[in-house]
Amino acid sequence: MLWYKAWLETRWRFVFLTGLILLVWLLPLWLPSHLAIPVSRQWFGLQLESALLSVFAAIYLPGAGINTQTTYAATSGFHGSMLFTLSLPVSRRRLLFVRAGLGAILTCILVIGMAVYVLFHRPEATSALQALSYIGGAVVCAMAVYSLSVFLACVLDELWQFMGACLVWAVVFVVESRFAVVARLSPIRGMILIPFSGEVPTQWAPVLTSLALTGVLLYASLQMLQRKEY
Repeated sequence: MLWYKAWLETRWRFVFLTGLILLVWLLPLWLPSHLAIPVSRQWFGLQLESALLSVFAAIYLPGAGINTQTTYAATSGFHGSMLFTLSLPVSRRRLLFVRAGLGAILTCILVIGMAVYVLFHRPEATSALQALSYIGGAVVCAMAVYSLSVFLACVLDELWQFMGACLVWAVVFVVESRFAVVARLSPIRGMILIPFSGEVPTQWAPVLTSLALTGVLLYASLQMLQRKEY
């Protein structure tokens, strides 16, 4: 029941993101033929688009943890869905596991799809090992973004969780462009570190950083959820 309820509350977010990704992929086909863009620039743009869409999906899909009321309900003072969820004879640990777990699965599906699309358009052939390394790194880095959204969902109301997560990663994106140390560790950069040609190196620094960040934020989310009064 919990998984089905979480799916009902998340499905339209997933449909919206799927449509948005398809729109971004199809948009270059509608550009005038005289706007010739070098292949290398198209490749960089595709990588950047995929990374930003992955970040957006990881921010948008967590919803609001167990605070599942709609935007209208939250602004009107109605919290029926949230109170109904909390009244179920299950622990808050399990509620967080189901809500965060379903959103993580859907996020991984979208991230894997975009990573495969990027590899498909790579001019050089990519070995299976290199492809798995790139896709795995993209998924792990996306989970770091996702875990921050889950944590903010346990701290903030739904209206502020999305904006707070966007602000945090916008700051990270700006800072990593100015400081090399942050850039080497950033989950965002870890999603786009695949060269236009040649070997595909495994980027351990952003992957390990993302794993540590994901573990810390999920543990903090659980502790916050268990202590929060509703």
